[in-house]
Amino acid sequence: MRLFCLALLFILIKGCHFGNADDIKNGSSNSVDIESYRTDAIQLYQQEIINNPNHPNYSEPILNHEEIDRVFELINAVYELDIPERDTVFAVYEIHTRCCIMMNGLSLKVQTDAPEVQNMVNGVTPTGNALLDSLLNIYAFDSVKLAYSYPEFPWLTLYTQEIWNMIPIAHEFEQIDAVLLSDLYPGCVGDGNTITMERNNDFAKLTFSIGWGDCPAGCINHRYWEFRVIGGAAEFIQAYEN
Repeated sequence: MRLFCLALLFILIKGCHFGNADDIKNGSSNSVDIESYRTDAIQLYQQEIINNPNHPNYSEPILNHEEIDRVFELINAVYELDIPERDTVFAVYEIHTRCCIMMNGLSLKVQTDAPEVQNMVNGVTPTGNALLDSLLNIYAFDSVKLAYSYPEFPWLTLYTQEIWNMIPIAHEFEQIDAVLLSDLYPGCVGDGNTITMERNNDFAKLTFSIGWGDCPAGCINHRYWEFRVIGGAAEFIQAYEN
């Protein structure tokens, strides 16, 4: 268990960008591909769903791509601004959302000696459990990754090539007796650069932020840039630190 946690922490630290003092002093002004923010739009929309159990998409596994396009247009409205603050968040620091939410995978704590689990792990289909087989097929899960010390640490992750809202899918898997628990956040630790979104019928607010100083433990310092979008037009509101 301890070795697994240490290995996971190492992978996460290597795989994530954490801001630091050198980043703040030496940011570059590379050109930015706005299309790279399509993934950010999906992440922001998924976070909006998670934050609101009454969200129209909360119980629907298929994400509303029209809404994702609207979120992308909010980002693009900020991108189209011709002001220094726009350059700071896009070109200098290249701020993106932190990828904490799994949308093409689902981690499960399982009963490792269950025949259907053993069959799934070994790539045997059908597994012998009709509900499990149905879910694997409907959501196109095509690979399984076992935890480092499996089966002593009885967690595995199912992966699909598709993008889904995993909240209702997790609930469906938990109806299987051999599935003890599900997790949408299997590997997000610490803190770092990110984008957050708030929106209502009148306006939307996008906040870009960087973090530095011991970010694996949560970041000592943060700097924020807030933008508001109304009717498709963006404006800079304020920048601040804490």
